[in-house]
Amino acid sequence: MTIVWDQLIVENILLAGIIVGSIYLEQWGHRRAQISEEKESRRRIIMYLADDLQKRLNFIDETYQYNDYKPFFTDMWDAIILAGKHALLRFELFQSLQRTYSWMKYYNSELDGNSGKALDEKVLKDLLEDVRKSINRSLNKLNETEEIKNSLEDHKIGPRAINVSSNNTANIAKGIINQVKEELEA
Repeated sequence: MTIVWDQLIVENILLAGIIVGSIYLEQWGHRRAQISEEKESRRRIIMYLADDLQKRLNFIDETYQYNDYKPFFTDMWDAIILAGKHALLRFELFQSLQRTYSWMKYYNSELDGNSGKALDEKVLKDLLEDVRKSINRSLNKLNETEEIKNSLEDHKIGPRAINVSSNNTANIAKGIINQVKEELEA
């Protein structure tokens, strides 16, 4: 019984190549699925944030209309932070959003600090204006988000022109929400 060493070595090399190749393909497929999942999560977070910021602008308008000063609810932003999903956002976008929600929390702390005392409406209105400006900056950052632009190009949907220079930020937020919804439905 003679062993054909050449044949044995070639078969073992082929077997090792098949094993290494299958491990590589499995890791590649897993990483590809993970990237796809992260993109989907990022799109949903952006859609949520644009909708949430639009609701906060509506809340500010109602506050001015009825002179009824109530606190902002920031619990969903806190949930994004605690879940670690903020890491999916670009740093500049995260920084802008963090500043926006910090302004909201500062407004809330001013409301809490004045509980029992007479409200200084001028201070609260100034704070609400600062919150509005911060929301507008964040909505502009969301509008510039590459994920929205890239997803529109992937599905061959022409980007919609959103007039960022106007003060009508409702159109910006609605445009972002509609673009992401159409993208998710496609």
